[in-house]
Amino acid sequence: DQLRGYGRLISSADEVSIEHGNFEIVKWPTPGWRQLDPDTGDEAGTTEGAFEVHWKGDFYYAHNLAINTTNNFYLDGLGAPPEVAQTAEPASGDGSCIFLWMSDYHPDGGQLFFPDRPIPFVVCLGSRAHGDDIKPEHMVAFAVPAGKGIYLDPGTWHNGVYAAPCHTPAQFLTRQGRVHARISCSWATEHRTLLRVPLVAAETE
Repeated sequence: DQLRGYGRLISSADEVSIEHGNFEIVKWPTPGWRQLDPDTGDEAGTTEGAFEVHWKGDFYYAHNLAINTTNNFYLDGLGAPPEVAQTAEPASGDGSCIFLWMSDYHPDGGQLFFPDRPIPFVVCLGSRAHGDDIKPEHMVAFAVPAGKGIYLDPGTWHNGVYAAPCHTPAQFLTRQGRVHARISCSWATEHRTLLRVPLVAAETE
């Protein structure tokens, strides 16, 4: 119920799919007043693959192998404020939180993440009801318990999945719309702030 308006917890990656009719793909927008022909505009389906995450010092990296692009390797967050973050070990941060400078959403379809082993993780989400006027105070962190995954509704603001250092490196299955449209907000540039997302709950779940 807490995830209503954002998505939902899932117990298996097979729980949500095009074949089951419960993975939402948004129909292609029309440029004029004419409507799409029946049963068209959402036929590209989904793509899926590994979503790999790891820490290097305070730097949290993700690699999305589900999408066919070179723009699929991300610096997804920092375990310490930028002015003290370092790639060398030991890290400056204590592993209790991650700092985020941007979030995004996919207007073309949903997305799911399911770990390949039962580990807890955290997501930071904003409701699609806020649209492009999203603000830092609209974002909410959710702890996903070990053995569960998450399905995100189309338009839900998010970024990656965040696992505490003790649970990484880690690999998730991700499934998302094949078009992979992405709209982003830079918290650092637009709002002069970072989001601080706690990871302690994930470590002690």
